[in-house]
Amino acid sequence: MKKITSILACLVISITVFGQKDVVTAYNLNKEGKYMAAAEAIDRATTNEKASVKEKTWRYRGDIYLNIARDSSLFVQKPTAIGTAIESYKKAMELDSRGSYHAEDQAGLQNAQILANNYGAGYYQAQEFKKAANMFDLSTVVAGAFDRIDTLGIFNTALCFEKAGMMDQAIEKYLRCGELNYQVPNVYLFIANMQGQAGDDNAALETLREARKTYPREQSLIIEELNIYIKRGEFDLAKQNLELAAEQDPTNELLWFSLGTVSDNLNKLEDAEAAYLKAIEINPEYFDANYNLGAMYFNQGVQKIKLANEIPPKENAKYNAMVDKANADFEKALPYLERAFELDGQDQSTIKSLRDIYARTGNDEGLLKMSKLLEGK
Repeated sequence: MKKITSILACLVISITVFGQKDVVTAYNLNKEGKYMAAAEAIDRATTNEKASVKEKTWRYRGDIYLNIARDSSLFVQKPTAIGTAIESYKKAMELDSRGSYHAEDQAGLQNAQILANNYGAGYYQAQEFKKAANMFDLSTVVAGAFDRIDTLGIFNTALCFEKAGMMDQAIEKYLRCGELNYQVPNVYLFIANMQGQAGDDNAALETLREARKTYPREQSLIIEELNIYIKRGEFDLAKQNLELAAEQDPTNELLWFSLGTVSDNLNKLEDAEAAYLKAIEINPEYFDANYNLGAMYFNQGVQKIKLANEIPPKENAKYNAMVDKANADFEKALPYLERAFELDGQDQSTIKSLRDIYARTGNDEGLLKMSKLLEGK
């Protein structure tokens, strides 16, 4: 019995010594620049009961894996080296109850964070976005070890996840940015865009509505919500958003033009007319506003011609009155369509509308000019 006990005691001592020997071996190999061999030795040491509770075991491991990460050829073989280094330094700090090597471990973590960011930037430039996201995410882990929040790292992680097509992870990180008031309200726009691209307009609208509780008058959120309403054909809601946006930015001709378009779709022609005129007042060279206003008047004239043609022949006076109203609409349309033609003389819709008006108003010269343009002469 005494002999068995003696053998077991020797075995324990042997295992302990072997674990310590691995630590020393790893340290020496690291100094010699034999980082991969050093990693094998230190990894063995971390599985040893005695060596695994020593601060220096984990600090050495952090140093070794940091050196592997610094060597791009070795890093290819061990792409998790930076993460391993970070975990090792954090473990070393946990075991260093007296703080004897706190500065060394902190320095190691900071070096790991710099490396992670450098690799992240490199992967981003190479358009390896998933790898870039993982690297930037590591930098946020280091910040957490110092009780800091790396908001830029979180944002970069979200951006790279988005570019990698990893939408759930990107949304999670963007939402975290929102919680930290970083890059707001843009992060909510990014989330809504991703949700919309995935075909989930309801989720996108919910994101925007929630964001507008905090930023009720933020124009970018209003416009994004507007675009979804227009896409869905919900023009009443779109009109409400545009009116609010135009109130916020009254000199933005795009907003007034959009309000005119939405009102036109709702057949609220007086509102549409006022909005188009406001857009033209702000920017007289705005082709779309000039064309749309002219086209709206033109279409009103066309509708009146159709009504005139439905009037019985015996009601000649009523017919003539309706035609006169139609011609008045065509006359109103003319200056805006002519202005649109000045701004873009190649637009086929403008040319066709002008040809028809010139034909109705007896402008033979204008009719011939537009006809030739349509024929390509």
